[in-house]
This record gives sequence, C-alpha cells and structure tokens, in this order.
Amino acid sequence: MRRTERTEVSNFKEVKILKTKMLVLVSLAVFVLFIGIWYFGTYGVGSIKPKDVTVAGTVTTLGIHTTPEKITFTSLSNKVDYPSDCNVGNPSYYSISVPNGQSYNVTITWKYVGLTNGGTVDAGTLNLDETQSSITRNWAR
Repeated sequence: MRRTERTEVSNFKEVKILKTKMLVLVSLAVFVLFIGIWYFGTYGVGSIKPKDVTVAGTVTTLGIHTTPEKITFTSLSNKVDYPSDCNVGNPSYYSISVPNGQSYNVTITWKYVGLTNGGTVDAGTLNLDETQSSITRNWAR
C-alpha cells in the first residue's frame, strides 16, 4: 500500500470514529432533553403558574342554629369581590375561580336556620401563589 492510500484509509477511519462519537453525544443530549421534559411535566418543578385558581372546600359556621349562605373573596390589591354561594347545610360546600398571585380577605355571610336575618364574619386571609390550577381550603367561623 502506498503512503497516500494509508493516509486516506486512516482519515476515513478517523472520520468514521468521529461520526460515531457525534451520534452518541447527540443521542445522549436527546435522551437528557426527554427526561427533563418528563420530569418537569410530571412534578411541576419550575412550571408556569396558572392565571386563575379554583378554590373549593367547606364553610362551617360555629354559631348555634346558623348556616353559611355565601363566602366572598375580596382582593386586597384591587378590592374586587369574588362571591360564591354555599349549598344548604353546615358545613356547606363552595367552589370559585379567582385570579392567582393575589391575597384575599375572606368573609362568610351566614343566617339563622329558618330565618332571614344573620350577618357577616371575617374568616381570614388567603394568599394565592399556586402552581396548581385548583386547591382545597376549608373555613370555619
């Protein structure tokens, strides 16, 4: 074999080895990318927060012969009210969708069982900064 033929064969082998290494590296990169997409999609780490969050749960009034009628979430930043009627009973169930990333003052409107008079009571504050689109919160006052 002449010297130029040996150099061409040697270059051909080097190029083949280099292509094989590149194929392995690209395959590894694609595998890592798919694992990352699966992990972040499954566990929500670093996921985008939803614009609105559905808050659901129970409302319980602690007074004798009382029942909740409505629960209201009032945004502390813009004072917008988000009311939700409660079903009949004590505890009552509610479900409402409110904007994420805000804090809310929560009030419960109640009445005496069988009567129309009642009142409103402060139930506390809800700070929303969720990565989930729905959460459960129970309130008692």
